Amino acid sequence: MTIVFSLLVLAVAAFLLRRLFRMRPGDFAGAETELALERYFSGHLRGWGLFEDRFGRVRRQFSIDSTGQFFDTTLQIDQTITFEDGSSHQRVWSFHRQPDGRYVGTANDVIGEATGASSGNTLKLTYAVRRRLLGLLPQRAEVEDWMFLQPDGVVIQRARVAKWGFTVGWISAFYIADA
Repeated sequence: MTIVFSLLVLAVAAFLLRRLFRMRPGDFAGAETELALERYFSGHLRGWGLFEDRFGRVRRQFSIDSTGQFFDTTLQIDQTITFEDGSSHQRVWSFHRQPDGRYVGTANDVIGEATGASSGNTLKLTYAVRRRLLGLLPQRAEVEDWMFLQPDGVVIQRARVAKWGFTVGWISAFYIADA
């Protein structure tokens, strides 16, 4: 019984420490460049990425073709994700900027709403997907998605994908605007 109690205490402590030291968008408030979703994702972007499982093995690679249009307070993004085997997935986002600067979005494969906040060169989105993301993950997975705008205009994206709080894998991607 004491081993079970010790493991429970250790798990709770690890959870609390992770929450305490978790990265926040405000940590990047002083960055030179500013990442505003509606500015960066308006127009045509190309991207490339990969999915790594929890053990660091690359399981899939993909390219992204993204076109966005901003109307009033709504950003519509149409993304086609093409995998190395030739299969593809289309995700259509609709983001609304809130008066406090936060974002709320929906997409065809997102459960409920995605919520996000930006600060400096950084944007953080959290959402749950309902399809087999990248053809590998369970039907419902939670995504914590970070994007970082670099001074040369490249956005680096790093997303943690989890199921029941446990990391399933990582998505890394890079976006650049068409010249």
